[in-house]
Amino acid sequence: MDLIVPTVYLYQLLHNSSSVYVKNRAFESMVSGLCEMDRPREADNLIEEMRVKGLKPSVFEFRSVVYGYGRLGLFEDMLNVVEQMENQGIAIDTICSNMVLSSYGAHSKLAAMVVWLRKMKSLSLPFSIRTYNSVLNSSPTIMSMLQEPKDVPCSIEELNGVLNGDEALLVKELVESTVLDEVMVWEPLEAKLDLHGMHLGSAYLILLEWFEAMRCRFNSGKDVIPAEVVVICGSGKHSSVRGESPVKVLVKQMMLRMESPMRIDRKNVGCFVAKGRAVKDWLC
Repeated sequence: MDLIVPTVYLYQLLHNSSSVYVKNRAFESMVSGLCEMDRPREADNLIEEMRVKGLKPSVFEFRSVVYGYGRLGLFEDMLNVVEQMENQGIAIDTICSNMVLSSYGAHSKLAAMVVWLRKMKSLSLPFSIRTYNSVLNSSPTIMSMLQEPKDVPCSIEELNGVLNGDEALLVKELVESTVLDEVMVWEPLEAKLDLHGMHLGSAYLILLEWFEAMRCRFNSGKDVIPAEVVVICGSGKHSSVRGESPVKVLVKQMMLRMESPMRIDRKNVGCFVAKGRAVKDWLC
């Protein structure tokens, strides 16, 4: 009964209000609510009903239905909605793509994820941290290895040696993206890598990419060696167990194994720091 009353009220607003704004908000709320209740087909039908009556669905409604179908593993329906978006001139964006990837990942459809990542590249859609999170959370080999971070491969080459098939292809597609460039800074006073917002698998792969990128920049001799190098991993404020950051544990284990000069910053326990020249000597 609690769900029926607001639904009826929204439906009445949708059909009886003279305000386009009110109609749009009611439409948005109904579509979103139906999808949250795992009723995407009803939401899909509502979109068609409203289209006939002249109310044009926005990207928000389409995304809700895409993810609603995807969460339930109804991939043919999910892709049909994506096709509808394209046919109506609504561009597929990174947010929508991440929903598709997350849906495939939740059902272990790794081959489909590879195809979708390549579609994103063909459409010139940038990958994001959420793209990494959605993909790597679905990699059974990587997620299994990260349960014991003391034993994880410490280079992309080593990682490729233990991955096979679709998992290897997924990593290949990710490392060819520009996400690392967006989370690292290289300046004379400081070189910085920010792992905020990354799930464990994403932080792991980005860290491996960062090691290689730093080594290349140091060896090129084109850039001034930064005075300090910082890796920001957080102190665990947003972790499932407050104060225990899985990313921080991972970074610490990898730094110790690789005999890195980077240590936890006394002033900020969520960071690892070292002198730039010490990091250069270590990596090169």
